[in-house]
Amino acid sequence: MPCARLAHRSTRLALAASVIAVALTACVAPTGGVDTPSDSDAPDDVSVSIQQGRLDVVAHRLVVRFQHDGDQPITIEGFSVRTPTLEPGLERSTPVELGARDAVAVRLDLPASVCDAKPGPVVVDLRYRAAGGVSHAELVASDAFDTVARVNAADCLAESVARVAAIAMPERLRSTGTGVERRAFIDVVFEPAGSGSASMRVSRVYGTTLLNAEDGVDWTLGIDIAAGDGPSTISLPVRPARCDAHAIADDKRGTILPFELETSDGRAGRLDVPSHDALKADLYAYYAERCGLDVRPAG
Repeated sequence: MPCARLAHRSTRLALAASVIAVALTACVAPTGGVDTPSDSDAPDDVSVSIQQGRLDVVAHRLVVRFQHDGDQPITIEGFSVRTPTLEPGLERSTPVELGARDAVAVRLDLPASVCDAKPGPVVVDLRYRAAGGVSHAELVASDAFDTVARVNAADCLAESVARVAAIAMPERLRSTGTGVERRAFIDVVFEPAGSGSASMRVSRVYGTTLLNAEDGVDWTLGIDIAAGDGPSTISLPVRPARCDAHAIADDKRGTILPFELETSDGRAGRLDVPSHDALKADLYAYYAERCGLDVRPAG
C-alpha cells in the first residue's frame, strides 16, 4: 500500500479515537454541581499525628490530631484511618472546621487489633474542602510515641491472657481496723479457662500513683496459671502511696492495677485491670481514712 494512503488512514484513525475520548469524558463529567473528590497530593499546610492521653487509654480511644498551618480555613468533610494492626472502623463522617493556623484533635473509638499483622504506616484518607473545592488526599500520620504499636501490644496481650484466665477484681475492699490503723486487702481472683494448653506467669503488680504494696511499692507475685486449673485468689495488702488530698481529687488511673504477665505464646507486658465503681469508692475512702484526710473524691 502506498505511503500516502497509510498516512491518510492513520490520520482518520487518530481523529476517530479523539472523538471517542471526548465523548467518553462528557459521559462521566459531574453534573448539577456535585462535589467529586479528586485524587491529589496532600496539602502542604496540613499534617496529622496520632496521640492518646491517659483518659483515652482507659476509654480505649485514639486521638487523630490535624494541624493546619495555612492562612485560609478548611473543612475536613470526613476521614478514615487505616493501618495493618487495627481492624477497619477508625473513621469520621461529620465535618470538622479547621481555621487558619489552627489544630483540632478528634477522638475515635478504637476497633479490635489484628494480632498477626506486620506493623505498617498509619495512613489517613482525608476528604477536605478548601477554596478550590473538595479534594481527596492521603496523609501518613506521625506517631511519635508509638501509640498504635502500644495499643496493638496491649490488646493482643489481653487476648492471650483471656485464653488462660480471667482476672477479676473484687467488688469491695476487704479491711480490718479503723482510722490510721486501718489495713486493707484487694482480693484478686484468677478464673482459668475450662480447657486448653495456654498458660501464663504473673510476675508482679505495679503500684500506682494512689496505691502501693503495704511493704513497698509493687506486689511481687511470681505465680503460674494454666487453663484448666481451678480458681485461685491472691490478696494484695494495700496502703496509700502518699497522703495528699490532691491525689484523690485529681486521680485518673490510681485504682487501675498494672499486672506484669508473660503468656505461653510469647506475649509479655503490662495488662491494666480497672477497679469496679464500688471498689474504687472503697479505695478512695480507705485512702482518706488511713491518711486522716477529710476529702471527697471529684467523682
